[in-house]
Amino acid sequence: MSRCCVIFDLDDTLYPERAFALSAFDAIGEWAEANLGVAGLNDDMVRLLDAGHLGQIFPLSLQRRGVDAAHAGHLLELYRQHQPASLQLYPDTTACLDACAARGAIGLITDGTVAVQQAKVRALGIGRRFQHIVYTHGLGGRGFAKPHPAAFEAMQSTVGRAGERFVYVGDNPAKDFLSPNRMGWTTVQVVRPSRIHASATTIEGGAPQHILTTLAALPALLER
Repeated sequence: MSRCCVIFDLDDTLYPERAFALSAFDAIGEWAEANLGVAGLNDDMVRLLDAGHLGQIFPLSLQRRGVDAAHAGHLLELYRQHQPASLQLYPDTTACLDACAARGAIGLITDGTVAVQQAKVRALGIGRRFQHIVYTHGLGGRGFAKPHPAAFEAMQSTVGRAGERFVYVGDNPAKDFLSPNRMGWTTVQVVRPSRIHASATTIEGGAPQHILTTLAALPALLER
């Protein structure tokens, strides 16, 4: 069995990001009913999520209820501060992580507000599985989010051995694969049903080298 370092994305790769969003929407809906007198705002936000309004969910949900959109900033903070009681990995994740850990180091690179991503990792109970985790916004803010190469460079310099093969597994061709492609890594997209960024457009140089529909197929791919 050849050694390699397998680095994973988090959202919609290891667990369904939608589950975190729905949990946060429920908490926001409870706050909105208690403080703004608006019931059912969580259902409105779910419909906007499903309609693809990812960046405008909070102001649009308020506007459609005739509520001052100035509250959107507070809704965003509630989203970021939300601590999910629990999240569930995809059924194929645990066995895949175990198989990859048997081959070498495994790591995690994830975008988003650091506190939010850390809360997800805690809720999933996976932090100790990884030799190294890079929260991209912790490198200096949103400007260091993928496809910025800094997270991949930091990972490569921290785990693995000289000359060892690196593999990156993610879901979003708009950002996940450009930098590892340029660095000579093997790149793998996992195409999950109902992933939030299903409509993402592949950027130039950002196409994955391999596409899977389940992490269960990753160990066999690594043998090639």
